[in-house]
Amino acid sequence: MPKRHFPAVDTHKSKIETDVNVNGVNKRSKTDKFISKEKGGKYEKTLTRDIKKNRIIKSAKEDLKNGSMEKPNWLEFKKKKKELKEKYKAKRLSSIYDLSLQVKQIGEKLRRSDTTKLDRKQLTTKAHDLLKNNYNRVILTHDLSRIVQWMFKYSEADIRQAIFNELKPCLSSMIESKYAKNCIKTMLKYGSQEMKREIISACYGNVVKLVSHSVSAPLLEIMYSTHATEKDKRFLKQEFYGDMYKQAKDNTIRTLSDVYKTAKDMKTATLSAVKGNLMRILNKKLLNCTLVHCILLEFLENCTTEDRTEIIAMLKSSIVELSQTKFGSKVAAICIWHGTSKDRKIIMKSLKDNVKDISMSEHGYLILLALFDSVDDTVLVRKIILSEILNNLTDIILNDNGKRVILYLIARRNSHYFAPDIVKYLEQGDNNAASKKSADIREKELRESVSEQLLEAITTNTSVWMSNSSIAMVTLAILKIGNGVKLNEAFNAVAKFITDPKLKIKEGDNENKLVEHAGLHMMLKKLIQNDKELQEKGESTFGEALLNYLKPNVIEEWIECNRGCFLLIVLLENETTSTVESIISKLKQIKNILKSKTNPGA
Repeated sequence: MPKRHFPAVDTHKSKIETDVNVNGVNKRSKTDKFISKEKGGKYEKTLTRDIKKNRIIKSAKEDLKNGSMEKPNWLEFKKKKKELKEKYKAKRLSSIYDLSLQVKQIGEKLRRSDTTKLDRKQLTTKAHDLLKNNYNRVILTHDLSRIVQWMFKYSEADIRQAIFNELKPCLSSMIESKYAKNCIKTMLKYGSQEMKREIISACYGNVVKLVSHSVSAPLLEIMYSTHATEKDKRFLKQEFYGDMYKQAKDNTIRTLSDVYKTAKDMKTATLSAVKGNLMRILNKKLLNCTLVHCILLEFLENCTTEDRTEIIAMLKSSIVELSQTKFGSKVAAICIWHGTSKDRKIIMKSLKDNVKDISMSEHGYLILLALFDSVDDTVLVRKIILSEILNNLTDIILNDNGKRVILYLIARRNSHYFAPDIVKYLEQGDNNAASKKSADIREKELRESVSEQLLEAITTNTSVWMSNSSIAMVTLAILKIGNGVKLNEAFNAVAKFITDPKLKIKEGDNENKLVEHAGLHMMLKKLIQNDKELQEKGESTFGEALLNYLKPNVIEEWIECNRGCFLLIVLLENETTSTVESIISKLKQIKNILKSKTNPGA
C-alpha cells in the first residue's frame, strides 16, 4: 500500500492557535495576525500581549471565584501608584525636585481669588527667584507649567520679560506641548506686542506642521485670528505655497495667485505644493482654523476642475466647521455650487441639527442661501433644512442674520432687502453644471413650502413679528406673498395688534404708541398700498381687516399724531369704494375733533 503524504504542520502556529482558542479569543482574527507576522512581523508583539492579558484576566477571575485571592484594596493601590509617580518625577527633576515642591505651595496661594494684589506681587517674586534658570526644565510638566501661567498673569512687567527671555529658545517645542501651550496662550494674552511678534515668528518654518498637529492647531488659530498683523498673516500663509517660503518671506506675495503672476510656469508646481499641504491637514480633519479656510478658498479659486472635485469630496461632511469663518463659508458655498447632486445631499445631511446655529451665524447664513439657489431637490431641502428653520422660527427671526435666511426664501435677491454685493456674490453660483431646474421654479417651490407656516407664526405670535422696524419689514414681505384663509387670519391678527390702545413699543429709552413708531408706520403704509394688487387678484385686503378694528376711540387716538392721520389717508387712497365709504362715515363722527388739530395729516 503506497504511503500517504501529509502536509507539514507548523507546530508553532498550531500552538498559538490552541492558546488563543483556550483563552476564548477570536481564533480567526488572531490566526490572520499570526500569518501576517510570518510575512512581515507586524503583529507579533500585539498577539503575544493579547494572549498574556487574556490568561492573566482568566486566572484572576478563577482565583476570585475559588476564593483563593482577596478583593484588591483600590485605595491602597492608588496610593502606591501616586507614590511611584512621585518617585519617577523626583528622578526626572533630580536637583530641582525639592524646589518644585516649594513652588507648588506658592502656586496654591497665588491662584486663590482672595489673595491681595500686594501678596501676589510678593509670591510671584519669590516663585521667580526659585525657578530662575530652570523654567525650561519645568515648563513641559502639567503642574509646574500651570504655576508659570499664574506667575506670568500676575507678575510685574520686569518678571514677565525675564520669564519670556528664558523660555524664548524653547517656544517652538512649547507650542506643540500638551501643557506648555497654555503658557503660550497666557503670554499672548498678557504679554507685550514684542512678545507676541516673537511667538508668531517662532512658528515660521513649521507652520504647516503646526497646523496639522492636534495640539498646536488650536493655538495657531488664536495667533492668526486674534494676534497676527496683516504682515504676519501673509507670512503664515506663504508657507503653504511652497518650501521656498519656509526660509524666506516675500512682502509682495499677498495671495496664492501672486506667486505665479509674473512666472506662469510656476503655477502647476505651486498648486501642487498647496494641495499636498492641504491634504495633510484634511486627512487629519483639523478644519477649525481660519488660516486653513483662507488657503482652501485661494486654492479652490485657482485650481483645476479635477483638484476642485477631489477637495469637495473631502470637505462635504465638514460644512459645519467651515461655517464659522468668512473664508470657510465661501469655501462651503463653492462646494455647494460645484458639487454633484450626491455631494449636496451629503452636505445637507451634515448640517442636520445645526441649521439654527448656522442661519444665525455671522457668515454661515450664506451657506443656506447658496443651498436654496442650487439644490433641485426642494423636497429634501424642506425635509432637512426648512423643517429645522420653522421649528426655531422665533429665535431665527429675532437674529439679524436669521432674518436674511427667511427673507431669501420669500423674496430671493430682492434689492429692497439684499445689498448688491451679497446678490453679486451669490450670482457666482448661477448656471452651475449640477443644477438643472429653473431658478424661478426652485424659488416658487421653496416659497410655497414655508408661506403657510410663516403666516401662522405671524397670526399666533404677532407681538414678536411687529417688535421692531427690521422684523416688521420681514413681516411685510411675508404678507405680500401670502394668499387665502391664512393671509386673512394674519391680516386680522396684525390689525388687532396695532389698534390695541394699551400696547406700546420700546426702542432704546423711548416708548411710543404703535402707530407713532417710524418703522411700523412705514410697514403699515406699504402693506395698505399693496391692497390694490390683492383687489386685482380677488383676495381679501388688509384695509378690510383693519376696518373691523377701527372703532371711534381708535380713530380719535390715531388723529392725535401726524403718522396716524397719514395712515388713514393711505387707507382712503388705496381701498375699495365700500371700504372708503365706511371710513368716511366713521371720520364724520369726529369731524369737530379733527378740525381742531393742526398737524398736516389732520
